Amino acid sequence: MSATDFDAIVIGAGPNGLVAAGYLAQAGQRVLLLERRHETGGGLNTDEYFGFRLNLHAVYHLMAERMPAHADLGLHQRGVRYLRPPVVAAFPFADGASLVFTRDPAECAQSIAAFSEADARRYLHMWEEFVPIMEEYLLPMTWEPPLPALDQLAEFGATASGRRLAEIAEQSILEVIDGYGFEHPRVRLALLSFAAMWGVDLDEPVGFLCPIYLTRMLDAAFVKGGSHRVSSALLRGFVAAGGVVRDASEASAIVLRDGRVAGVRLAGGEEFDAAAVVSTLNPQQTFLHLLGADTLPPTLAQAVAGWEWETRSLFGLHLGFASAPGIRFRTRDPRVDEAMIVFAGIDDDVQLFEHLDALDRGQASGAEWLHLTPVSRFDATMAPAGHALARIETLARYAPDWRTRAAAHGDACLGTLERYADVDRAGVVLRRETTPLDIEQRLATMHRGSYKHGAYTSLQLGYLRPNDQCSCGETPIEGLFVGGASTYPGGMVLGGPGFLAAAAAGEYLGAPIRTTFRGRPARERR
Repeated sequence: MSATDFDAIVIGAGPNGLVAAGYLAQAGQRVLLLERRHETGGGLNTDEYFGFRLNLHAVYHLMAERMPAHADLGLHQRGVRYLRPPVVAAFPFADGASLVFTRDPAECAQSIAAFSEADARRYLHMWEEFVPIMEEYLLPMTWEPPLPALDQLAEFGATASGRRLAEIAEQSILEVIDGYGFEHPRVRLALLSFAAMWGVDLDEPVGFLCPIYLTRMLDAAFVKGGSHRVSSALLRGFVAAGGVVRDASEASAIVLRDGRVAGVRLAGGEEFDAAAVVSTLNPQQTFLHLLGADTLPPTLAQAVAGWEWETRSLFGLHLGFASAPGIRFRTRDPRVDEAMIVFAGIDDDVQLFEHLDALDRGQASGAEWLHLTPVSRFDATMAPAGHALARIETLARYAPDWRTRAAAHGDACLGTLERYADVDRAGVVLRRETTPLDIEQRLATMHRGSYKHGAYTSLQLGYLRPNDQCSCGETPIEGLFVGGASTYPGGMVLGGPGFLAAAAAGEYLGAPIRTTFRGRPARERR
């Protein structure tokens, strides 16, 4: 085999590209991993400035050790450690009261009971229903090929938790919360925020996301030393298995011969041959830019052309303080200062919907509602000794003028935060804004700052992500596989798209991947 000959080429070295490449290399395949940027990792990047380590994209990891790649690709052995603060989320209010969510459902209910004892009981009932839904269905489904809607519904009908999942899957997240009967405006705000913070439309019929965002956010974790530790461990494992990495190497075309994949051409003209190509780019990049609409079946070309991007992106403000803590909340519950995520700026669910509507109409900046993570409180390695690091994030719309208004938006965020907390502005020694424009320019797959690689709508999730021809990793183009966040099950560093793409490509190459994941018995009997 020559230096330009490979069994498989993976385009894009973000988390899913690293996962897919790692599995294929471990299966004994000669794999080339191509990355447009100067470094691998994609959204798992951690940049260092004067001793402060900034997670510019992924900071919370919702699946952590649950994803098969953690065990299969030896992340623990390569130094990946997760930190789980006991207090996960807090909602301070203007009158000094607060709602606090810990990893203990009973403690969450106790905090809710201060506002509504009836809502506290409803919370425990909802949690009791959500846990088996997650464990029996939604978690294992993350790493199983999706089924068409009717087949999925038939499978759900086999158990009580499956039937309940089928019910809420047809609802919006708002309807799910309404269906459980939650009444207090502040409790409703908190429960809706876990999805709204990621830009999910609360009126879209994607109710199955409600148990995912609630239960997984309340088990979210930091990576000690920064999110890049995960990508670094994946990269080291890939290289140890014989994989070849080419960074600063942008793919310009997927080469076809006789209608099947033959390799990849780089922007400089260099070509590499391979029997299989896995693309982790977004659908328009993969099918329209690297292949061309004229090479696609008409139905696939139509599906790709209709891909929808998120209307809400993210703005980040990173603050380094000369001394700790830098930020201290003015509430009666000291646990607010111990929370992994603190939501501030909105005091009830009516205000939340007004804010989201105004943001979508372009009548709000997004700085009116934020969530804060006091990063160094939980991981001292993220800031120089004696210093503190915090990250503020807001929803924001994409616009080409972010360069000129990023600082003003950051100031507005600080103004919102100061309604609830004392902020040591004089002690700020590092400040860095990250705008939707920065997201797009750093990570080209995230068009218009689309950090999930495409909107979460009922027509772009499940078996339809990215479309009904490509959601299981395979595509109508022989030898071409897809495995980025725009494919099933989606983004958020789940490891699912890369896992499924590697499994499909491995079968095609006659080299099945090795995994500890066995899926659900019900799925195995199908």
